[in-house]
Amino acid sequence: MITAGGALLSRLGQFAAILVDEVAQCTELGAIVPIVQRGCSRLVLAGDHCQLPPNVQSQEAERRGLSLSLYGRLVRLGLEPFFLDTQFRSHPKLVEFVAAEIYGGKLKSGVTGADRPTLPGFPWPDPAVPLAFVEMGPNSVEQVEGESKQNSFEGEKVLDILQAVLDAGGCKITDIGIITPYVAQVRYLRSAWQKRCRIAGGAG
Repeated sequence: MITAGGALLSRLGQFAAILVDEVAQCTELGAIVPIVQRGCSRLVLAGDHCQLPPNVQSQEAERRGLSLSLYGRLVRLGLEPFFLDTQFRSHPKLVEFVAAEIYGGKLKSGVTGADRPTLPGFPWPDPAVPLAFVEMGPNSVEQVEGESKQNSFEGEKVLDILQAVLDAGGCKITDIGIITPYVAQVRYLRSAWQKRCRIAGGAG
């Protein structure tokens, strides 16, 4: 967003239209840069102010209201957004609570549970609901690594689940994403998975 104010785009002159995607996750100041610097006669803001707000590192900036998105401000001022009321990505059970509590029952699912079957290779508590919480037990200990954290026991458990799902043949490894907020845990998972792959390759 900020690069829209750079010299490279300035040679193009004023834009006829600007479309800002995921604008609700962009700070108001960030979204204003292309609008002011490039100018336009038509502006489209696409996003969802009910989801995660912009990520602002400074607590003072957040207290001063700089975590508010342009989209969120316009909605607060009474601008009625065009609501896309049907989601086609997730299993209906995964959005059931959000649809009822955050979107007031207005969000519908364009896919059925049969369209998003649970993956084989994992003992789902309820096969009709593709959601599970895995208890790590007392052996799960978090270690501090610099300014980040890692948990090797939990990491190995996650990789065991990954291996079981892949062995069951329900999907490819490129279909799976493992999310963790800790950089140290990302490093551990990558290293441990590469080690498993090397061992498996040597055994083969």
